[in-house]
Amino acid sequence: MDNTTVVNMSDLSFSDAVTKLDTPFDVFKFDCKDMISNSEAFKLRQALLTMTFKKKSCDLYSFSQSSDFIRSTNIKKPKEVEQFLIFLEKIKQNIATYLGKTFNNMISVSCSKYDHGDYLLCHDDRVDDRSVAFIYYLNYDWLPEWGGTLDVYSVDDNNCATEIVKNINPEFNSMIFFPVERYTYHQVAENTSTFSRISINGWFHCDDLSWKMYHHPFKCLSPFYTPHAVSANRCRSVAEMCIEPMFEEPIFREAIRDTFIKDGFIMCEGFFKSSMVDHLSNEIFSNNMHWKIKGPLNKKHYKYVDLDELPLTMLFVVNMLKTDRMFQFFQECSGFEFLGVNIEVQRWHGGHYMVSGGNDGLAGFNVLSVYLFFSQCFGEMSDANKDDLHYVFEEKDTLTPKFACKPQHNTIFMVNRDSNMDSYVKYCKIVDGHAWTVVVANYLIKNDHRLDCKLYRFDD
Repeated sequence: MDNTTVVNMSDLSFSDAVTKLDTPFDVFKFDCKDMISNSEAFKLRQALLTMTFKKKSCDLYSFSQSSDFIRSTNIKKPKEVEQFLIFLEKIKQNIATYLGKTFNNMISVSCSKYDHGDYLLCHDDRVDDRSVAFIYYLNYDWLPEWGGTLDVYSVDDNNCATEIVKNINPEFNSMIFFPVERYTYHQVAENTSTFSRISINGWFHCDDLSWKMYHHPFKCLSPFYTPHAVSANRCRSVAEMCIEPMFEEPIFREAIRDTFIKDGFIMCEGFFKSSMVDHLSNEIFSNNMHWKIKGPLNKKHYKYVDLDELPLTMLFVVNMLKTDRMFQFFQECSGFEFLGVNIEVQRWHGGHYMVSGGNDGLAGFNVLSVYLFFSQCFGEMSDANKDDLHYVFEEKDTLTPKFACKPQHNTIFMVNRDSNMDSYVKYCKIVDGHAWTVVVANYLIKNDHRLDCKLYRFDD
């Protein structure tokens, strides 16, 4: 692509090369072949692959990215990239005219490389003065079954993402662009192929934004159940039936408490007896559990079961966690007293996630979070692999994890969740094949009861 081939395009010719896609918000596809030949696009792709990429990974994404082509002054750009920037400046005005917008002088532009297992979760691009997003694709003969599609979401009345309604394949030598609005939710689906997905992407910026910052309504975790009184004999028989005896020993609970107070968390193996685990596993894999999707998808995506639809053994475990005996057990293990407990049975597998930001309904609460992993986790997990540490807890607005854990078969994980802590569950990669079931019980700490949290009795 030399300067003679980057030609000016009239607004009429540009309009003829643009297709409006069938999506909930305005998304447009621009066929670039009249301005960039396929052979020039191939050269551009090869030139991009000679550049330096930095791996980026957090609760929202995992991919590699170059430095900004315009704003990074020390970046050495191949001539093919310099020529693409000339092309970008030329179509900037075409896009502004087509959309009826006035851009300022700023363009953000870089190259993104999605390798095997990389992804970018649901988001809406509302940052700073971004006005129009663009993605130029350089993936020859890319198949939709490889993932890497640009997925577009529908929204509900609260402007939260509800479901994927369009999968846009990253077609070679084409550009997707769309105005950034408050409901423009999209993602880059996980790349399940062994090929790198390459794109040049960024934003045109504008002084007069068409969107305003807003906050989604916060949904408080509910219901919290007060402890249910059960006779000592009944509690003893329940414990003997399903919990390993060492957890009933006062000296073992004291050791748990000492570690918990020092570290803020603890994971103990072998909580349930093997016979109990067998019963639970049989129910989980019987296909009789009615799993539902938990959203909204711009915040989280996993499966759960309504507590009134649980099979017998699973219901037994949930009800056990509501008893005064278990409240006392966790008090002795943590040093806290509790007012109530909220419980959810969850299923996690490829494609599931929960991003940071109080999206588990616990923002502002002080709780003891208890995770009971009792389903075998498929696929090997490694302590050395950061991506395998799925459960991450961090101080708010720091992006610095305090502690993390991976799901392990038949373990109990307890963590002190104070009101200044966020958590997220790292995206479960499809290519890894991991899957697990967990009972999550959040015990509301007594001295930090919020007045807007309603407590229920066991039989409510």
